[in-house]
Amino acid sequence: MRNNEQIRSLFQKVCSDDMQAYNELYLALCQQLLHFSAAIVSSFHLAEEVVSDVFVTLWQKRHQLSHVENPVVYLYVITKNLSLNTLQQQRRHLHENLELLDTAALIIAPDAESSMISAEVSQKIESAIRSLPARCQLIFRLVKHDRLSYREVADLLNISPKTVDAQLATAVKKISQAVRFDLSSELAKSYLHLDS
Repeated sequence: MRNNEQIRSLFQKVCSDDMQAYNELYLALCQQLLHFSAAIVSSFHLAEEVVSDVFVTLWQKRHQLSHVENPVVYLYVITKNLSLNTLQQQRRHLHENLELLDTAALIIAPDAESSMISAEVSQKIESAIRSLPARCQLIFRLVKHDRLSYREVADLLNISPKTVDAQLATAVKKISQAVRFDLSSELAKSYLHLDS
């Protein structure tokens, strides 16, 4: 993903009818918005429709959006709202409940940071992340993978930044405990080339 300044610049160009900037903005944010939506609607097929609708809405309302200060949060909020509307249409009996997220859909291909650690450690970390409660996992992934700020996540999920901080602290503690235990046994031996 591009940095926030690049996204803001592309967004402003979109507001000025720049189709090339629109395409670049789509490419920069599509995958993250797709995973986020899929976590809510539990379907990549439905999430693709949602993200498509998000960008259609963006283009249709582009002349009214020059006041938007944080385009990333704006697009996440639209994605959340359209995803929840889709979910409501699919499952009218469900209420807006982020605890029902399909957390498997949040998993994103490893980035350069995670390619610097072994596959075994990476698997242990991912397993620890998946063991977190759904809301805690979502907050962790939005902050660590999608690089949203605490304030952005708080705005997106309608919670306080202190709640984001607390959930993130819980996530980091549980993940570090899981990895530390694993590293102290079999992984340490493999790194040190010790025979069992």
